[in-house]
Amino acid sequence: MKAEDLDVTAVRELLINALLELATHREQLNLLDQALGDGDHGSTIARGCEAGISSLKNRNFESINQLFGIVGRSMMSSMGGASGILFGLLFRAAESCPTATRLDSSALATIFRQGLDSLQVRTKTQVGDKTMLDALVPAVVALEVHHRALLPEALNKAAEAARIGAESTAGMLPRVGRAKTLGERARGGQDPGANSIRFLFAGLASNVKMSIPEVN
Repeated sequence: MKAEDLDVTAVRELLINALLELATHREQLNLLDQALGDGDHGSTIARGCEAGISSLKNRNFESINQLFGIVGRSMMSSMGGASGILFGLLFRAAESCPTATRLDSSALATIFRQGLDSLQVRTKTQVGDKTMLDALVPAVVALEVHHRALLPEALNKAAEAARIGAESTAGMLPRVGRAKTLGERARGGQDPGANSIRFLFAGLASNVKMSIPEVN
């Protein structure tokens, strides 16, 4: 165990702050979604973030798995639609991982790998389909590559990989969902779901150092 590992209380604060940061991108995500969908993806994500934050603040937790699980359940029930299911699956997959009371890079990689695997089993979606997986897959791979690094370093690598992945969706044609019916009209803009993942990892990376307890 390293001093930089996070206990349950610190992970709760990290998730709250990361969700708060993700919610601030509401309008940017809505604008991206206007080209591909109903234009409300950012509002839906923000609603899920608010529900997740509320659930984290209103009860006690014994494991990291419970923290991620309650966020997933809250997002699934509050967001509705495909986004709620997808983000719910991503976070709730932690409940199937080995119980952890400390979070390091290896444990986080395990949690997000389980979430990614759950999404791929459910959706059959692949990188290149212009979805959230275009950012999530490289982020998870980065966590796995850097699973022995300190948590801030691993999250910085994952956030950068997610950013590059999200930006790569500009120029792609959607292969799944309603957006695939738009054809060439959907090619230019970035995918809002991929950018939600980008901002999620950016929020985790930018807030993780504040969550590490000071060692005297």
